[in-house]
Amino acid sequence: MTETQSSLQHAANVLGALSLVIADRMNTAVDAVTALGPSAPAALTAIHQFLDGGSVTQLSSVLGLTHSGTVRLVDRLVAEGLVERGAARDARAVSVALTPHGRDTAERILQTRETSLTSALSALSANEIGNLVTALDTMLTTVTLARAEQRATQSVNRPQPWLCRLCDFAACGRSEGDCPVNNATTTGNGS
Repeated sequence: MTETQSSLQHAANVLGALSLVIADRMNTAVDAVTALGPSAPAALTAIHQFLDGGSVTQLSSVLGLTHSGTVRLVDRLVAEGLVERGAARDARAVSVALTPHGRDTAERILQTRETSLTSALSALSANEIGNLVTALDTMLTTVTLARAEQRATQSVNRPQPWLCRLCDFAACGRSEGDCPVNNATTTGNGS
């Protein structure tokens, strides 16, 4: 094995290990805010960020859940006073909107997420964080384009959750044109 192969294998291996640790820590932290299961934080933040008043079908697509699974999740969120159902544009659909308590909870989820993720960066210098941002943006663009290719060829049999379902749009700079996922999708290439 060459040194380049060894470095690539090492990088892939440590990226995998780090991804799991960070995802586990973040998911545990944000799930503790609602204690309603792993999809609730993503649902609340998605509704808060871009889907307030959207349909259950749209939420199902964002979360990568079946329609019936999303309906059960919405039932739990309604029971907790976090969301309310309403009439959608299409009379056959149901919209979902955050209550004031739901909006506050979504904001707490985003704050908890940020705290969890920034703690993982605490050992890095500002220069290292800058380099990491560049690498992560490149990786996210690549992943986004690969997902778009999979969807175009319909090689994925089950729904894939959106990459940005638990994102803080302000932090990624989406409105300023800095979000690599949005940039890849708006060029017609990604999701």
